[in-house]
Amino acid sequence: MGVFFIGDTHLGHTNAIKWRTNFSTPEEHDETIFNNIMNVSGRRNQLYVLGDFCIHKDAFHYVEEIAKSFDKVKLVLGNHDLEKEYNPTLNDYINLGIEVYGFVKYKEFWLSHCPIHPDELRGKVNIHGHVHDKTIIDSNYFNTSCENINYSPISLENIRKIINGNN
Repeated sequence: MGVFFIGDTHLGHTNAIKWRTNFSTPEEHDETIFNNIMNVSGRRNQLYVLGDFCIHKDAFHYVEEIAKSFDKVKLVLGNHDLEKEYNPTLNDYINLGIEVYGFVKYKEFWLSHCPIHPDELRGKVNIHGHVHDKTIIDSNYFNTSCENINYSPISLENIRKIINGNN
């Protein structure tokens, strides 16, 4: 069983290519991220999406395929999830069997969209998204924004290696 993390996929966000300039079109952006996620999918694997998953209902078909391809998909809501009338709704995610959180503890980690305040870490490492390529240089934080992990989910095993300096 593998556990994987990714944040800030921004599926369906047509303006994403304005700041993610390595993509020519919104379709190329979405297809690349979707294919990278599917490359680690498996019926025994879990995927944590740390916010800003799907920005427009037109791209929700990617979420549907992802949900079918993993044992579990868990979404920690981001600031762009559920934001506007064209976003998928909370029920859209729940109806696919996706577990939805605002903030959650997993093993020795806090999982959130935005980095949490250092006083709230309480001996745990914060795996988060939100900051895109503005990574906090501190071993108590691990940024899973797509820009920081080559637009591909990263395994729990690899996160632990990086945090422990064994990358």
